[in-house]
Amino acid sequence: MKKVEKFDDVRVSKFTDGYDLNQVQDTIETPSLEILKTLSFNENTIFSNPEPATKILQEAKTPPLGIKEIHKMGITGKNVNVAIIDQPLALDHPEYKGKIASYTNLVKNSNISSMHGPAVVSLLVGENLGTAPGAKVYYWATPSWEKDARYDVKALEQILEVNKTLPENKKIKFVSVSAAPGRAEMRNYNNLWNEAVKKAQASGLCVVECTEGNRFVSAGWIDNNKFYYGFPHLPMKRMQQGQVHVPNSHRTIAESYDNKHFSYIYSGVGGLSWGIPYAVGILCLGQQLNPSLSANELKQILIDTAQENNCIINPQKFLEQVKLKNKEL
Repeated sequence: MKKVEKFDDVRVSKFTDGYDLNQVQDTIETPSLEILKTLSFNENTIFSNPEPATKILQEAKTPPLGIKEIHKMGITGKNVNVAIIDQPLALDHPEYKGKIASYTNLVKNSNISSMHGPAVVSLLVGENLGTAPGAKVYYWATPSWEKDARYDVKALEQILEVNKTLPENKKIKFVSVSAAPGRAEMRNYNNLWNEAVKKAQASGLCVVECTEGNRFVSAGWIDNNKFYYGFPHLPMKRMQQGQVHVPNSHRTIAESYDNKHFSYIYSGVGGLSWGIPYAVGILCLGQQLNPSLSANELKQILIDTAQENNCIINPQKFLEQVKLKNKEL
């Protein structure tokens, strides 16, 4: 029986490095709750006592900070179009099936899904996991592993072209990019990406991404109803001024590597990748409430209301301020 330590990855999949479905899977000794909450595991991971892990995975499907209560009021991102640039995606996961308005694959000779694609879509528009389950996604798949920002630039340029064909009340205002194409160490031709972002902003798009200098979203997580800054394995001592800290760890994400097998992963330590779609989903809720506001206006309200809350995203206050803008018109 295998023992695990804090922050171990014990997902079971033929695509993961640690455990392989094609091999005999040893039962993992169920660790203490403190350790269990830090692990990455999926529904195929076998624990000696599965109940605590099942409970954690199920509870982490609910978007934190009162999002479900907002959805009950009919604020779901309905009639909002949003774009995602990320790795290849399996389209039929029940969590988000039917919510992909368009899928453009810029990856050569590949129809295989990634782990990343289903995760970010589910955190944005997932029926159970997403902050904006009523929104529709225009999706561009790019090969981030090639470290070539020209793919991301091409996707962003195509988003601008698609926007020209959409009615004014259906235009894409936000692009979710759970990567840092503008960082030299992450992508070649990163300067082209940064120029493309400026062009997109000038057209009215808001690109929400991880590149330093471009981003306004920072990491955080919630444990026992307390918000912490940074990551469970790398906490920050204080908030980052001017940033919107969002919960990106202790989350459950959709998992699918093809269109036949569907699962969920509990992510004890999530990168900023999981925070980007959470924040974009909140912005989509604001867009539904007041479609007359520009992307930049909605972004600024999100930042301002977070500043009033120790730089922690405040969905309720954000939406209140969006409503007030309606009254000012």
